[in-house]
Amino acid sequence: MTTQIQETISGLTGGTGTMNAMMASMGAALLFAAIMCTAYRFANVKMNFRPQFAVTLIVLAFVSTILMNLIQSNLALSLGMLGALSIVRFRTNIRDPRDIGFIFWSMAIGIAAATQSYVIGAIGCLVLSVIMIVSKNKTGLQSPMLLVIRGSNTDIEQIQGVMDRAPGQNRVKAKNVLAESFELVYEVQLPQKEENSMILEIFELGGIDSVNLLAQNAQMG
Repeated sequence: MTTQIQETISGLTGGTGTMNAMMASMGAALLFAAIMCTAYRFANVKMNFRPQFAVTLIVLAFVSTILMNLIQSNLALSLGMLGALSIVRFRTNIRDPRDIGFIFWSMAIGIAAATQSYVIGAIGCLVLSVIMIVSKNKTGLQSPMLLVIRGSNTDIEQIQGVMDRAPGQNRVKAKNVLAESFELVYEVQLPQKEENSMILEIFELGGIDSVNLLAQNAQMG
C-alpha cells in the first residue's frame, strides 16, 4: 500500500528530481520576491506604501511559479489553465502607474524561477530595483485631490490668481456660477504642508462660504 502511494506521488510530481527542482524554484521565487518587496518599500514615500499590495506581489510571484511548473510538466493541464484564465477579468484600480510594473515583475519572477533562469532573474531584480527606487516621487506631492470652493461675493479671478500661485499642479474640473453664488471645483496636487496655507489665503479674499478638500473616488477605500 505504501509503495503504491509513493508511486502515485512520484507519478504526479514527475519523480524526485522534479520535486527537488520545484522546491528550488520556490526558494528562488521567495528570494526574488523579497528583493522586489524591499524595492517596493523604498520606491514609495511612506503615505503611498501599501503593505497589502506588497503581500499581493509575493503571492502573485508564488502563484506564477506554481503555474509555470504545472505548465512545464503537463501540456493538457497547461491548455486547460490558459482556457480558465482567459475568462478572468480584473477591475482593480491602479493608484500609481508603476504598480503595473511591479505586477509584471512578480509574474516574471515566477517564470524565471520555474525555468531555473536564476542568473537572469537575479540581474533583472537588481536592475528593476534600481529603476524603481530612482524613479521614486521625491517632490512630496500627494495624489490628486478635489478642491471645492463655494462663495457669493468674491471675484473668481482672484481665486484663480491664488490657485496659479499655489505650488504643485491644479486644473479646473467644474465651474458653476449662479446669480448670487458660485461653486468652483479644482483638481489639485500639492505638498501636504501647503494645503492649510492655500485654504487660508482663499478665505482671506472674503465672501467665501466653504472650502472642501476631498480625496477622489479612486483613492478611497
